[in-house]
Amino acid sequence: MIKRAIYTHFPYFLLSFGVYVVCFALGAGIFSQRLAIHPTSMEFGTTFGHNLLVGAILMVGGWLTLGMANTLYLAYNAAMFGVIVKGVMKGYGMQPLITGVVPHAVPEIIGHVLFCTLGYETWRFLQIIKKRARGEEETLYIRDILFLLVLAVVLLVISAWLESKVSHV
Repeated sequence: MIKRAIYTHFPYFLLSFGVYVVCFALGAGIFSQRLAIHPTSMEFGTTFGHNLLVGAILMVGGWLTLGMANTLYLAYNAAMFGVIVKGVMKGYGMQPLITGVVPHAVPEIIGHVLFCTLGYETWRFLQIIKKRARGEEETLYIRDILFLLVLAVVLLVISAWLESKVSHV
């Protein structure tokens, strides 16, 4: 099941990840001003709730728009993250990024990319119907979708825990 879930969703994951990388680079490349940082301690529940809301918007927005809203929202988030990283680096160097962002950024980004990947499910479903109409055999496995959803949520739990307990500026 895990191998099948990865295989069937891999093109959509690559698309989502590619959008994230390109838009992060654009955000970091375009912005050139120093940003002031205001260190705050984030509670686990607040952080997890916010990240889960972003994930839900990515997933449900994609379902409702055949993958357009999730792609645009992920692109916007990645560009804003690029702006923040570049602005903090210009003003304070790498130290606040290493201690304040890096510990939780990786699981959070992968979790959101997975939610964006799941946002393409309506498109995938239509493609499966199209293949079946041509007589090709294709199956939609709900268990695979649920596996990826649980994985994305677990990554956001890990990220929120790291952000509330480990990350510091």
